[in-house]
Amino acid sequence: MRLAQFIDLVDQDRYMAVVCRILSRAGVTVAGCPLWISPYVKWDIAYPGVITVGDRCVVSHDVVLLTHDFSLDRVAELKFGRSDREVVFRGPITIGDYAFIGQRAIVLPGVSIGPGSIVGAGSVVTRDVPAGILVAGNPARRISTTDEFWERRHERFVWQDRGTSRSSRGRYRLAQDGGDD
Repeated sequence: MRLAQFIDLVDQDRYMAVVCRILSRAGVTVAGCPLWISPYVKWDIAYPGVITVGDRCVVSHDVVLLTHDFSLDRVAELKFGRSDREVVFRGPITIGDYAFIGQRAIVLPGVSIGPGSIVGAGSVVTRDVPAGILVAGNPARRISTTDEFWERRHERFVWQDRGTSRSSRGRYRLAQDGGDD
């Protein structure tokens, strides 16, 4: 059974408990209880202990967390010839408490996402994101503070009960089809 299929069989809390256990065994430091981690996150766990995931954070669909970079190895071999050694840059990734990483974002080695920060969908994060900052783009740039974002946008969002996201997707499909809930 794929992890994604498991989600439909259990509630979000049980799913997250299993995900946290799997990540811990794979070498990810789980500091607290993340709110949501998509089953489609691409974890670079070649070096155990270099990714830390904070409490109540969200890591969305197709996020890539890269902890190493071999790109300069090609340059080194071209410059100095073949060697039994390789050139690699390794760096930890930290996702702070209450941080949110949007769909298809890429986080590069050595980056910390500060507590309460937001990384926009599709962003490429090349440097640290301070606490409470919204970043987006390629490369990711500061857009605003999360407080400023809240003031500009909170009226567009809808409050819903926790744990209803799966049923909300069903309601969304019904609304698209012209049905009613």
